[in-house]
Amino acid sequence: MTASLNPYISQFGEEFDAEKSSQYKMTIQCALGGLSFALLDTATQRLIALECYQSELLADSDDLFRTLERALESKGLNNKAFQSVIYIIDNRYCTLVPESLFNKDNQASYLDFGFQIPEGYSIVSERLESTQCHNVFAYLKALQDKVLSKWGNASIIHSSSVFINSMMQNAENNGIYVNVRNRDFDMLIKKDGKLLFFNNFRFNTKEDFAYFLLFAMEQNGVSGQEMPVSFSGLIRPASDIIDLCGRYVKDLRFMEDTHIFQLSKPLDKVPFQYYFILYQSLR
Repeated sequence: MTASLNPYISQFGEEFDAEKSSQYKMTIQCALGGLSFALLDTATQRLIALECYQSELLADSDDLFRTLERALESKGLNNKAFQSVIYIIDNRYCTLVPESLFNKDNQASYLDFGFQIPEGYSIVSERLESTQCHNVFAYLKALQDKVLSKWGNASIIHSSSVFINSMMQNAENNGIYVNVRNRDFDMLIKKDGKLLFFNNFRFNTKEDFAYFLLFAMEQNGVSGQEMPVSFSGLIRPASDIIDLCGRYVKDLRFMEDTHIFQLSKPLDKVPFQYYFILYQSLR
């Protein structure tokens, strides 16, 4: 089934050369239902490739990994060595625990408060310097095992960690940030340069989305009339969600970046919010 899948984004610069893979950093973002990867040429500090897939056929670790290998094979990269590989676990099974309350022996119990973790997942944590918290998250063990079997030195990180660190390290002292997946979104509120709130919300309709966004803002004493809301992820300016949220939020934005890396010309065609997490993981 996965053999017939086509990417919904596939942009490779003219300078891409599979024989130069040893000078490329590859970052891979995987979730049940979708995967993306990007390539950074460290010799030129240029982002030279981006490819993204999304399908209900990508329903388990085998489907995801086969699709990734076939995508790499089509570009002559499947058996190449890379300078480094970053594997981003992209799911909603995560929670922040303040360092003062964190106990590694209790990792599973922290997630039990908000999630019913499916069978086949393992639980780990990573310390976030930007927040003085630990991010506890679950990952699909079979998929991670496949990644590490192919790229033994791959760095493993959760997408929420990339998102949180990026938002806390940017120059803005105040803001509301939303990273959208297919049916859920991460939300972070930053006030006076400090993390005020972070959570994940699952939604089915645009009304669900707006309700959770506005409720979290109200509960944390911030207003859409005073503080901007910036979006990243799978969201477009011309969408029902943005139209609805715009009735209640004065300043809606889409994530922008000064692009410390150069971009190959084809990537100029892709809205930055679509590959925001991949890009930030390479910084």
